[in-house]
Amino acid sequence: MKNVLRLAIGSSLLVGSAMVVAPQEAEGYTTIGGSLGLAQRDLRVYNNFSGSNANNNNTIHSNWPQYDGAELALWKAGAEWNSRAHGDGTGDSTQSTVGSGGANFSFVWNGNASGVGGGNDNIISSLGGSSGGVLAYCETPISNGWRIRFYGDAWNWQDGPGNVTSGQDIQGVGCHELGHALGLGHSSTSSATMYAYAIGTGAPNRSIASDDINGVKHIYGTMSGGMPSISDITGSMTLGGNITITGTNFSSTGNILWLQSNVLNGSNSGGNMMKVTGLSSSGGGTVINMTLPTGGWEGGAVHVQSNGSGGSSLSESHPFGGNGGGSANDTIAMTISDNTPNPGQLVTLSWSGAPSNKSYTIVYSFTDGSPLFTTWNGIVGAGATTSSGIGSYNKIIPSRGSGRTAYVEMQVVDGGEIYNSNTVVVDIN
Repeated sequence: MKNVLRLAIGSSLLVGSAMVVAPQEAEGYTTIGGSLGLAQRDLRVYNNFSGSNANNNNTIHSNWPQYDGAELALWKAGAEWNSRAHGDGTGDSTQSTVGSGGANFSFVWNGNASGVGGGNDNIISSLGGSSGGVLAYCETPISNGWRIRFYGDAWNWQDGPGNVTSGQDIQGVGCHELGHALGLGHSSTSSATMYAYAIGTGAPNRSIASDDINGVKHIYGTMSGGMPSISDITGSMTLGGNITITGTNFSSTGNILWLQSNVLNGSNSGGNMMKVTGLSSSGGGTVINMTLPTGGWEGGAVHVQSNGSGGSSLSESHPFGGNGGGSANDTIAMTISDNTPNPGQLVTLSWSGAPSNKSYTIVYSFTDGSPLFTTWNGIVGAGATTSSGIGSYNKIIPSRGSGRTAYVEMQVVDGGEIYNSNTVVVDIN
């Protein structure tokens, strides 16, 4: 099933010939059947938005650590549906608070993907071409996951972060499509985010309305008073560091911390969170002291799950600027034109999701240094990233590499932090 959002300007729908849209207020939200279980709450982005305005925002906000551009816009789009505010709720000038669903539901931000994925891999990406007046669509069924595609060639996509006055707003349209992903159909209430038509730029769709809130509560239930909540995280947020999580409604034993995984791929396994299990709390369920894993995670956002199993056991998301061995581990998606090249062959390394207008270095090693290469055997090449964070580098395979396996990684330093790519494995003939 494809659930699409079309563009309306005033009351004219742009699909073939113009037609009049007559808003109806009585019916309200609809559902499309099914709901997302805890194993299907993940949200990732393959940032192949190539328009000049889709990744203009390169300012990191403390409430949304380590992400900018289209990725940040889509992270906020998902967080708006969450049970409670994300962190302190700041970071979007068009809304007083980001996160107002009030149901036993929260999307789980898990960073970047390395491809568009399949129809149930929970990845948002851009799609070439156009389809009449359609801005974007969501593929379902719900229970097994979803996929969202934006028509990238047909519209001038804008990433904000402020109010978008021209083109189309990634965040607002993303918020609408993620409503489909969680199980909502179109609403007949014209003020709702889930109304079938985006008016103007789509920016008003960033903030869900009462009809949308009633819909998500209908599917997942009104937020339980016993749902865990995170108010603060302190301590050493590095590999193996000790942290203290304060909040409410933690179980005395059996809590689970959901950390953002550093696995970067285009399949379901990339959506699996890094989980630390068996955590006890003190202070009447208000404090968790724990040691962070020594690998496998990166900064962005975290959740706490109590020892229950339903939606009411998982807290809202909370900012987590931790350094999992590279503050933005594997957030750049890199591929190679041929993984088994011959000596003397020209190959192309292509990437997306790199920080904008920064110097990069592509390194290689004969041993796998994942998740972050701190030593290497040599440099493949260097240069500067584009404003879109998308680019490529051509390299002739040297004869001395014959019969060897090389591990290749791209690194970009931005604001004193290292942003690196997934590891590309090259088996040279």
